[in-house]
Amino acid sequence: MRRLVFSIAIAGCSDAPVVLQPTAPASLSPTLDALAAFGEKGAGSPGGQMAAAYIQAKFTALGLTDIHTESFQFPRWMLTDRAFSVTIDGVTTTPGFDVFEASGTGTFDALVVDAGTATATDLGTLDLSGKIALVRRDPSFHRSIQLKNVRAAGALGMLYLSIAPENLRQVGSVRYDWESDDVLPAITIGADDGKLITDALAAQKPVTAHMGVTESSIAGTGTNVIAKLQGEVDEQIVIGAHYDTWFTGSSDNSGGVAELLEIAHRRLQRAAGSRPHYTEVFVAYDGEEVGLYGGYDYYRKHKVIAGEQLMTVINLECPAAIQPDVAAVVHSNQPKLDAALVAAGMRSIYSLYGGLELVAMLFGGIIPTDIQGVYRGGTPAVSTAVDYPYYHTVRDTPDTVDLQLLANSTDGFDDAISNIDKLSAADLSVADPQLWTTSAVLAPSGIGAQVTIKDGNGVPQAGITVKASYLVDDFTLADRGEVVTDANGMATVMVTSGDKSHPNNFLHVTAGPNYPLVETILPVQ
Repeated sequence: MRRLVFSIAIAGCSDAPVVLQPTAPASLSPTLDALAAFGEKGAGSPGGQMAAAYIQAKFTALGLTDIHTESFQFPRWMLTDRAFSVTIDGVTTTPGFDVFEASGTGTFDALVVDAGTATATDLGTLDLSGKIALVRRDPSFHRSIQLKNVRAAGALGMLYLSIAPENLRQVGSVRYDWESDDVLPAITIGADDGKLITDALAAQKPVTAHMGVTESSIAGTGTNVIAKLQGEVDEQIVIGAHYDTWFTGSSDNSGGVAELLEIAHRRLQRAAGSRPHYTEVFVAYDGEEVGLYGGYDYYRKHKVIAGEQLMTVINLECPAAIQPDVAAVVHSNQPKLDAALVAAGMRSIYSLYGGLELVAMLFGGIIPTDIQGVYRGGTPAVSTAVDYPYYHTVRDTPDTVDLQLLANSTDGFDDAISNIDKLSAADLSVADPQLWTTSAVLAPSGIGAQVTIKDGNGVPQAGITVKASYLVDDFTLADRGEVVTDANGMATVMVTSGDKSHPNNFLHVTAGPNYPLVETILPVQ
């Protein structure tokens, strides 16, 4: 009956604005507690399936429409065996350790070499050939880039030192882009255990380690949960948050889901006074933690294939944590979008506020959250980003979430959506000058693409490497190809193997001077 009355209110809505009270921080706790009860919510896991069902039920109870799920296939990494020990001064110990998701297979004994944070400066002329690279976590430099760098320097494996308190180990995925056969074994240990090793190396004592990882890959299924608030037009403002987690994952990212649900509730309340101009779509993404799969899948299905107009995509990635080391909102560089966010108080809610290109610059070229493909493709995008002491550890539980910050973020984005809803399509189609553009069509034969690469000023870019990844069955890598653009910024990039007999095949094409500044996705049938 409540939903029926609410639906009638919407149908007969006036233009009178609805005044809402600020979100009560305590109102966000039930979602955090409910999701925590499911434990680890890995993509395709039983916990993840329970979380998806919970979110779908909440969407229904709120009174949203077109509530449904969309599934996708992805290569699910499976650890089958692991071993690790370290020897200092002839004494062998086995610290607590975990293996990173998507770590490579290998077993060896080798010297350990301190590689700092594995930036180009840290590595310099360091000889890692046949050795294990000891790498420290850097919150602003992604572990997948660190692994990529030490692999290029000849390392056999990566030993990763967490920086979390209480000797907690920080886990995660080391996929740089898509599934790869050349990833090194990578193990993570706690900061206290790591200090024993770094102290020994600083004293110039020889340190050796035994590292063994055996893994395989099977087909996995992820599930996005989607709901709508229909506007005057079908063009969309998309608000999303991933629900898959490492361990309990309350700050990352059950807090994002709690905010997503509360924003949906507030938007429905506002719709009782005046229907929004743009249709608002609420998406709970799966598979973000292992490969950004949920965000890419929504973008493919709705933008690339269906041709739906995504006016702006807002991503609630780890929006709040107690005593965060970093708390930020980042966005595409578009004047009217920037103004809409500033008017909603985002500069005061989050201590850092800036362009999305800063994330790519800091993290070595990737945007490690669900809007990477959306942003690179030129759709206006906004994301929260919070780093905190218990990131990706077993202690990321409901008590680590700053409920007041989460409530402030909820109200801020509610206001921001109202501001964006008033913008025209022309306002939101202004190109981000920090990004490049490409015109791309499938090659007339074989599997590949003909592209023209231009910078943000529309100038063709010569001598730029263009890469193509051919993905089949949604997200399984079949082959790669790369080529360099000619004097006119043009190139034809082909893959040499793979066929079109699989369902749901896509060619992802990227280009940029040092890392991708543009990405285009072409369906291959």
